[in-house]
Order: sequence, then structure tokens, then C-alpha cells
Amino acid sequence: MTDVGGKRSELLSDWRLLLFGTLASLASAPGQTLVISLFNADIRAAFSLSHGEFGTAYMMATLASAVVILWSGKLIDRYDLRVVFGVTTIGLCLACMVAGSSTGWLTLLLALFLLRHFGQGLMSHIAVTSVNRYYQTVRGKASAIVNQGFTLAEATLPITISALIVAIGWRQSWYVLGLVAACIVLPLLLLLIADHRRRHGRYLDRMSILEADTASELFSRTQRQWTRAEMLRDPRFYGVLPVVLAPSFLNTGLMFHHQHIVVSKGWQLETWYLLLMAYAASSIVFSMLAGIMVDKNGARSLMPLFTLPMVMGGASLMAGNHDAWIVGVLISFGAAAGMTSAVTAPFWAEVYGVQHLGAIKAVATAVMIFASAMSPALYGAMFDAGITIPAIGLLNIVIVLIASACAWLALRKS
Repeated sequence: MTDVGGKRSELLSDWRLLLFGTLASLASAPGQTLVISLFNADIRAAFSLSHGEFGTAYMMATLASAVVILWSGKLIDRYDLRVVFGVTTIGLCLACMVAGSSTGWLTLLLALFLLRHFGQGLMSHIAVTSVNRYYQTVRGKASAIVNQGFTLAEATLPITISALIVAIGWRQSWYVLGLVAACIVLPLLLLLIADHRRRHGRYLDRMSILEADTASELFSRTQRQWTRAEMLRDPRFYGVLPVVLAPSFLNTGLMFHHQHIVVSKGWQLETWYLLLMAYAASSIVFSMLAGIMVDKNGARSLMPLFTLPMVMGGASLMAGNHDAWIVGVLISFGAAAGMTSAVTAPFWAEVYGVQHLGAIKAVATAVMIFASAMSPALYGAMFDAGITIPAIGLLNIVIVLIASACAWLALRKS
């Protein structure tokens, strides 16, 4: 791909890859907290688990996923995208089947691990890494568009799956999700990337030119192709980690325990599900705005800023019990969720290059999964201990402000 014809032509020239990434992000939904949380009450009732106990099981499974993806996430650097995607989709289908047939503590843990690893972990990783590897000057916009798959899931699946659970039961609902992955997602998305060999050939040609011309400006510090080991020795990586972790930690805690939060605040669950449209709309708008700003000014300029909307979300959790405060929570968390992928995914490619992007982003994905693992267990323990929702809102604000300050200090001279 070249810049001939402008950035818009680059964005549209490979629309199949863009659609693949968007649908892959949507297909990650069975492993995302948003979907698993819809089964929260049914699973706890079936296995006689408290909030803290289910949160701990979720944490254990998700931590295992974070460890494994350090290895599996870099496979996208070594193997054909079609192969990696195919194996991931089959794994996600298997995960749904195990979730539906789980009968004890161990099978529940296995189901949660498979869902988190193949869904939230690998499927999301494939969606975001593929577009950031093969696009050059429009990574922000491409990432923002791919992010709409997550947003579409957030807007449509809570009501759809909740109705499905009521109609056929929670176990059968998992079977339906598995069949959708195997019979619709797998063949459709493989069709979209059927021409991947040519795309990857153009990428290899571009990398050969970069490696051959080590004296040119293309090998300036910002375009250097860092290895994962080199990145792990870079202080900037550790400075931006808190701001990368914060959205995953806070959004997961909110969504995983949303039923308890809504009831504790005296809100209506029906209102919450209806207003998830506001979450989705906010995510779409802020994702696209962030993508445009990233392509114009670079991802580094937005890294300290994109989590700040969650301050309003924390304040809304601290406020009164009127249903109107749901809007403040969902709009602010939606804005941060939308900007997260549009900012962080291009950041890794912008700062560390694309040659080892799968391995590098696997580390970022692993730490995000780690944060999402700790959140349900910690929130559940706090709820079991009687910690109030306003106190949780204050915790949100403190975490966001500290994370933003760390990122600003790490990147101020970059």
C-alpha cells in the first residue's frame, strides 16, 4: 500500500482487511466481560458461588490466559494470518461448548480460561494487530473502525443474549454462540482474507527496503523495528503501562458486576441495558475522533489523555441514585473504551515498529488481560466486604488521574 491518492485511498484500498478486523473484534464478544457478565447470576446460582468466589474463578482463568498469550500472541508474527485466525475461531467455538456443558468447578475454570484466551485475548489481538501491521499512515482511523466491532457487540448483545437466555436457558445460549462462531464467523472471515498472501508479500517487500536502507531517515528512532526484549528495556513502556491498564481494569469491574452495581444504586436493569446504546454511541464518536487525531498528531500525544473521561464516570457513581446518572457512567466509560484501541494499538506500531508487532502487542495484551483478571475478584471482594458504590467511584477517579500522570511523565520528552 502506498500514499498515492492520499490517506483516504489507503484506508479504502484494503477494505476486506478492515472489515475482517471489525468483524473479528465483534467475534471476540463471547470472551469479553460484557457477554460473560450476562451469565453472572445464572452461573453463580448453578454453582452456588458468591460475588467474590465467581470473581476469583474469573481472575484465575484470566490470569492463565494472560500468561499463555505471551507465547500464543507472537504466533501472528510467524504464521499465516488465516491459519492463526482459523485455530483461534475453532478454539472459541470449543470454549462456548465447554461453557455450556460445565458441571463443576474445574470445568467452569476451563471454560472461563478458553473463553478469555481465544475470545478476549487472541481474537481481539488478531483484529487489532493485523490492521496496524498492514496499514501505515492511517493506523488511527483503521484502529478506530476496527474498534466499532467491539462497540457493535456492546450495543446489541446485552439485550439479544439476555432474551436468548430467558428463551432457551443459559447453557443452550452458550451452544448457540459456539455454533455462530463455527458456522458463520469462520467461513465468512476466512473469505475476507482469502487474498492474504499478496497483502503479506507487499508487507515483506516494504520491510526488506527498510532493512536494506539502514542509513536513511526510515531508520530513525521512531521507525526502528524494536524486538520485544528491547521494548522491555525501554523505560517508556513502564511509564505508559498504568494508562494502558486503567481502562481494562475499570471497565471490566464495571461490566462484570453491573448487575450488583445497578441494584445497589437503585437503578433499573432494563434502563441500564437500554442506555448501553449511549455507551456505544459515545464509543463510536470518541473512537473516530481519536483515530483522526492520532493520524494527525501521533498516538503519543493522546496517551496521557484518553482515559480522563472516566473521571466523570467515577463522579457519576459517587452521585445520587436517579437513573439519569447511568448516562454519565456509560457515556464516560464508552468514550474511554472507544479511544483505547484507537490510541494504544497505533502507539505500539508508532514507537516500536511493526516487524515484531505481534510479540510486542502480546505483552500489552497480556498486561491488559491481567488487569481485567484482577478487577472482578477485587471488586467482588470489596462488595462482599460491604464497600459502597460511591467509594468505588472515588477509586476510579484516583486510578485514572495517577495513570494519566505516569504516561505524561514517561512521554513528555519523547
